[in-house]
Amino acid sequence: MTLLKTMKEDFLKFSQTNPLYFIASIIYFFLAAESFPSISRFPIGYVIAAILYFISLGIVFSPLGEKILRFLERVRKLETKEEKEYLLPLFEEVYEQAKQQNPELGEIELCVIDRITVNACAIGKHTIAVTKGAMKTFKEDELKALMAHEIAHILYGDTIAKLYTVIGNGLFTIYLVALRTVLAIVDFVQTLYKRPGSERLLVIIIRLILDLMIFFIMSLMQAVVAINSRKNEYRADHYASTLGYGEGLLKALYLLEKMKLGDNSTIIQRMTASHPRITARIEQLETLLDEETAMQMNPLPLS
Repeated sequence: MTLLKTMKEDFLKFSQTNPLYFIASIIYFFLAAESFPSISRFPIGYVIAAILYFISLGIVFSPLGEKILRFLERVRKLETKEEKEYLLPLFEEVYEQAKQQNPELGEIELCVIDRITVNACAIGKHTIAVTKGAMKTFKEDELKALMAHEIAHILYGDTIAKLYTVIGNGLFTIYLVALRTVLAIVDFVQTLYKRPGSERLLVIIIRLILDLMIFFIMSLMQAVVAINSRKNEYRADHYASTLGYGEGLLKALYLLEKMKLGDNSTIIQRMTASHPRITARIEQLETLLDEETAMQMNPLPLS
């Protein structure tokens, strides 16, 4: 019962913080159900689609969803002595700071991704991972700032969106493609000699239109998630600063900007990007740090 209650709370929290994506998911569900060949007559197609979708969502909001995403991201536990003795003390310091400020924060495990890229990520509700590239590139204060930033994503439930999109809708789409392929073959064989050519052509055109609508909705969903994700990055930066890691995060962002050497992405890439421009994040963080410095130098008078 506790697991079901937690899954329900996560689902409600996600739908409230990502309303546009939730609405788009509903539209996607109905289009997918309607696109079933032969058995798409109500209610059979909708019943099958609903069963498949609920199975997908059940995986998303259960511990299995996080395990699947950890596998896909090639996340592993800390193994070497260097990783344990260097990264764990940094993480424990940041985690204790966050726990003092937000006692509701659950257990979090620090992991590693064996990639040379300089990055860190939060997965599900209990996992933070840093790449080997980040471990070798950033200094201690910068690593702690990145960890604080990722803790914020877990605290605010931002990571549920990735579970929903990658695992939930991803699995549902795989189910649909596999089932529709089988049903389409059966339908074609059954109707090959029973329907006139014009009628078969009409069916093909209708299904093609539905597929195009599904593709459009999925693209819209990706753009909506990207917009929310970019907003969440600013919020996570702010949280890291409130924990006292603003200066370290600023140094890390400047280093990332130096490594990136400009933004050559296309309009479509910018629309679907999960992170805002690094320079925009730097601007917000510098403004925030300036305001904090001003408040420290000119504290409010006691009443």
